[in-house]
Amino acid sequence: MTGQEGGGHVPPGHVPPGHVPPGQDPPGQDRPGQDPPGQDRPGHDPADREAVETVARRLAATGREWDPTAAAQAGELADRLARGRFHVVVVGEFKRGKSTLVNALVGARVLPSGAIPVTTVATQVAYGPPGVGVTYAGGLVEDLPPTADLEALVAEERNPGNRLGVEGVEVRVRCDLLQSGLVLVDTPGINSVHGHNDRSAATALDSADGAIVVLSADAPLSERERAVVERIQSRALRCFFVINKADHLDPGERDEVRRFVARSLPPSPHPPRLWCVAALAGLQDRCAGMPPGPGSVELPAFEAELRRFADVELAGARDESARRELGYLAARLRTAVAVSRAALEVDRDTLANRVAMFEEASEGQRRALADDLALLRRDVEVLGRRLATNLQGFARHAPERWGPRLEAVAGGSRAGELETSLREAVESAVRSGFESFRREEADFTEASWREMAERTRNRVQARVDELRSAASDLFDIALPEVRVPGIGEQPEGFFYLFVYPGSSTESFSRVARRLLPAGILRRRMLARSRRQLAEEL
Repeated sequence: MTGQEGGGHVPPGHVPPGHVPPGQDPPGQDRPGQDPPGQDRPGHDPADREAVETVARRLAATGREWDPTAAAQAGELADRLARGRFHVVVVGEFKRGKSTLVNALVGARVLPSGAIPVTTVATQVAYGPPGVGVTYAGGLVEDLPPTADLEALVAEERNPGNRLGVEGVEVRVRCDLLQSGLVLVDTPGINSVHGHNDRSAATALDSADGAIVVLSADAPLSERERAVVERIQSRALRCFFVINKADHLDPGERDEVRRFVARSLPPSPHPPRLWCVAALAGLQDRCAGMPPGPGSVELPAFEAELRRFADVELAGARDESARRELGYLAARLRTAVAVSRAALEVDRDTLANRVAMFEEASEGQRRALADDLALLRRDVEVLGRRLATNLQGFARHAPERWGPRLEAVAGGSRAGELETSLREAVESAVRSGFESFRREEADFTEASWREMAERTRNRVQARVDELRSAASDLFDIALPEVRVPGIGEQPEGFFYLFVYPGSSTESFSRVARRLLPAGILRRRMLARSRRQLAEEL
């Protein structure tokens, strides 16, 4: 690994908090991948867990013929239960600081990160003797020392498209937070330019027991992130929400971002709790041998909640998650068996005819879906044009509306303070004057988008239901319902980026200040401020 920010290891001789240096492992912890035995806690029944593990192994053994993917997931579930593990995936769009957050939580730069999307392979960080375990396609397993070049395995730039065929990476560390069996799974960023990153993140989420959704204070909730949250909710996973990069916001702004995210998340029976953190600042403190300070914002509080969860709730949550996942996998295998039996009960010509009829029905639904999406694009364009027209009109009349305020500032300021006073007045007018317009347009835009999105979702749901019904009738089988997730909002394109507009006002040169008479300078700067006001809006 590199020695740059977010990558590499701690400097030689430095021992991060919660870690035991290599070569000083406690007795009985020498085998790579060996996890500490979990202690039973209230609500945790070891016999129940063993029963679930037994059934999962049976599904893994007998289900390969019917649904190899579901069978493999059942095997992974059995292994997690046997090792007492609880996998928490760290998900979010690319460049949200997921790897940096994991590093900050474990107290060392164990995962690479950088200025461009880095992670391309889901990477587990678990408790154990320091080292790196790598699993390749085909089953080859390699155990590497803690100093291994992890970036060469998991980084998009060093391993583009995962050409090395890395199926899994496990980084073992001595960290108190992970000692109970909690495993942090760093995932590739969703919605990046690399499609395989989305697939890798989705695969990790499918076998997760819990999730940490990492958002960013500068663009706090995207359409894809909202869809991921809906997917997490559909599986009833324990979920934590982190708003990273919050150190450049003051407390009032952090509260506003928190409220905005809470309003924009999909409805849930349990109100979401959100932590505003600065993972990089926390990591820097940890690597300097100190606990995360005020610069990391709420990182210590979030870590304390994770520790409480690991100590008090993890065992019960692990068993509950395992039962849910086992039921889901069993249902998948039942459907696969039913489909296979239905196919075996008809002759080849009849089956081929039914398949052709189903493909024809599918093609018709695909054409209808393309029409639905074309209508949605048209509606979005109309909404965008309306918003642009209103915004341009508002900006055009802004100098007339706030001109008297600027004139008062210009008339009451000393020459040396004129430029600063006018710049502050412009920024104040933008913030206060734009607020009412922003709220009105944001409410209309949000309501219109929700209506369009729900209308499109209902159309897609109807087409999926028709296709499922056609398949059930053609092959005489009962297929499970398929729920089409809601189309998530993407509010940062309008709502958020206009909340705190900055100023791009340029000052006059020192020469102009010396040469121009004070009256001319005052009039020119006032005119410039009026123009700047319109430009800012």
